Amino acid sequence: MKTRVVGASRGDALTRYLFDALDRRYAMVARIDAELRPWQRYAIALASYHPSRPHWGERFYKNLQAFKLRSSNGRHQLARVRQPFDVVLQVHALFRTQGAPYMIYVDNTHHQSVQGWPGWSPLSERKLAQWYALERATYDQASHLFTMGAAAARSLVTFYGIPEERVSIVGGGANFDILPTLSTQPRKPVILFVGNDYRRKGGDTLIAAFRRVRQQLPAARLLLVGTPVAVDEPGIQVLGRIKDRQHIAQLYAQASVFCLPSHFEPFSLALIEAMAYGLPCVGTTVGGTPEVVVDGQTGLLVAPGDDTALAAALLRLLENPGYAAQLGHAGRQRVERHLNWDKVVDRMAIVLDPLSQPLATRYEARGESFTQSWSKLDGAVK
Repeated sequence: MKTRVVGASRGDALTRYLFDALDRRYAMVARIDAELRPWQRYAIALASYHPSRPHWGERFYKNLQAFKLRSSNGRHQLARVRQPFDVVLQVHALFRTQGAPYMIYVDNTHHQSVQGWPGWSPLSERKLAQWYALERATYDQASHLFTMGAAAARSLVTFYGIPEERVSIVGGGANFDILPTLSTQPRKPVILFVGNDYRRKGGDTLIAAFRRVRQQLPAARLLLVGTPVAVDEPGIQVLGRIKDRQHIAQLYAQASVFCLPSHFEPFSLALIEAMAYGLPCVGTTVGGTPEVVVDGQTGLLVAPGDDTALAAALLRLLENPGYAAQLGHAGRQRVERHLNWDKVVDRMAIVLDPLSQPLATRYEARGESFTQSWSKLDGAVK
């Protein structure tokens, strides 16, 4: 008998791909969407208003009333599930599953945000303490916690006090039903950046680095996808937000390097997506990026904010297409073998498989220590 799972989320982009992978291995009894309803979104937006749009967005999501409303939405939907199930798997911690045993898949804790990118935490001292209390209770009541990367696992253990045996690192995947066909066309010296948080993802550093690149390689171009920015310089094309996946695929096919020089990056699915397209990646040594991009094997990593080192890494790939292709091929293999949603579910299996056993014979669902679980994942291209 397969373990019976109810999936619960608030509409994150990765949710469908993770739940589809769960359904391929287990019995997905139901999928619950706890996201705010339109009238709830309107009320929370009014209550959380801030003249700075980024601050407004964070106040909207990291909001005590929004947390309670999402939790209530999820509880009402869960009450309507008539088939028996063994566990609810919840994506992220912006609400709390109520009325059933649950586990959570986490990319980033709020304490990580406070430490790594304070702009993600526009909360007063009192509200921050309240948010931490909500988070801690949500994590504490979960029977197990799965994290994308090691930083989130360490945060759960050291700051939130979760026992290490209740935390497993399982990685993340590219949001594809089928991995893209790789382009066989010759690559021009084009750098692609995709990110909706321009400042956090190092957009300014990339612009400064690109100026250095153009001095040595005048034919180089930079394509900026995501939050529109006011940049009008030779070789730079600002494309803004693009929803058409076919258009995005065309941009990946045009590019020879993907660059995401983030100042703070919990675990970048954008980097995994770029690797799925066979692009070598240039990133930074922050957060979960070194767990996605293996320096010197699937891409190159530099210190955040160092535009000189970033320019050198970009030129190394743009001027050596054979080396760039080698890294891109290794990145695609890493996605095929390790960084995909079926592999994520495989890593969850040590915890989920025992739940299908009769209660009388079921042993306690335990994960490996997070250092053990990550050491297996980190062997991807070694």
